[in-house]
Amino acid sequence: MKSSLKKSLYLGLAAVSVLAASGFAATNASAKSYAYVTKADYFTTAPETRNVVPNGSHALYTKVGTSRGTRVVASKTTMGNLANSTNSGKFFRAYSIVTTNRGSVYYKVVSFDGAYRGWIYGGKDATQFGGGIAPAQTTKSADVPATTTGYTLTNPSKWTLWNNPKYTQYKAKKITGFKNTDTFTVTGATAKTREGWVYYQVKDDQNPSVTGWVYNLGVQAPQGNAVKVSYVDKDTGKEVGNVSVPFNQSDASTNLTSGTNYSAVLKGIPSGYAAYDTTSNSSASFASLTSAASAKNNDTVVFYVKSGNAANTNLTQSITVNVHDANGNQIPLSNDQRNALAASGQKSQFQVTPGSTITSDNVANILKDAKLYTIVVGSKTYTFDSAASVKTDTGANVQTTVTAVFK
Repeated sequence: MKSSLKKSLYLGLAAVSVLAASGFAATNASAKSYAYVTKADYFTTAPETRNVVPNGSHALYTKVGTSRGTRVVASKTTMGNLANSTNSGKFFRAYSIVTTNRGSVYYKVVSFDGAYRGWIYGGKDATQFGGGIAPAQTTKSADVPATTTGYTLTNPSKWTLWNNPKYTQYKAKKITGFKNTDTFTVTGATAKTREGWVYYQVKDDQNPSVTGWVYNLGVQAPQGNAVKVSYVDKDTGKEVGNVSVPFNQSDASTNLTSGTNYSAVLKGIPSGYAAYDTTSNSSASFASLTSAASAKNNDTVVFYVKSGNAANTNLTQSITVNVHDANGNQIPLSNDQRNALAASGQKSQFQVTPGSTITSDNVANILKDAKLYTIVVGSKTYTFDSAASVKTDTGANVQTTVTAVFK
């Protein structure tokens, strides 16, 4: 009996031992199925170099994605929506980095507006962003206005100064230390990549230690002899830049739709944009052609543009005509004759599309309109020689120059 009890006890203990071993093995196997952090690194680069944008391929988690107890902060779908957001506040800043036992890199990130914070898979290389995020470019180049001095703030309670344009860097801050009546000098310009809004970098003329960025609608150019042309993206309705065209106080109004003023309007189109109407005469891009043709001093005239890298390549272009004799000598013209010739070359009915062939008929029409088909200089009379008229510039520029030969 003792032998039988001893045998039963032995078998029972053996069974318990097997179960315990099995349970331990199961626990170990379960533990090994989770990832864990083996290395924590520290960034040595400037914070602004760690702006990132998600691509929607990975979710955002409370902890390293495959570790025990992690929860989803934002799904892959949500991260994909944030990747395509038009709100700069949805850019992210990476501020911590770890590597797991599986060699995976994870980044701790936070959205610029603070709405999302967590860990996201970043690939296998800790020296570059990968996986679910990529480097973000939060701003793009913009043009400094033609007038840079004497600006005042239009509504400081709404549009104030920032150390960086709002939501182009994480925790961009408002700047104080200036008076609402101070004047400012524009020292730089940039545009928000997502919204396209232009910000000016300004310096306080009364307190030069105060410098910051302000939305371009938040400052007003000095009142003077100029007409402001506001470039508005027709598709978004937002201003993307502006330029000042000089106003002659001796005139009742300024015509922006032709001549040198129109050239100034075209040349002022911000980088990355083109006139909205490029089919024939792009002066139709003015919101009001009547207002543009009779602009008063300090008026603001709206000129519609569209996003694209082909700025000024599809515009109709004016023709500048130089007059030479058969020997290549320039024929002297009076100021009135030169002005008449320049004005005719700017007229829409005589303009051509960039790169097109300018014929002698094009030049003849300009000369006839300027009443210079025949030119009398002293005792000499010159007549336009259509067969000898040559084109000297075939570039797709706003202005094309040709030579009209007279005999």
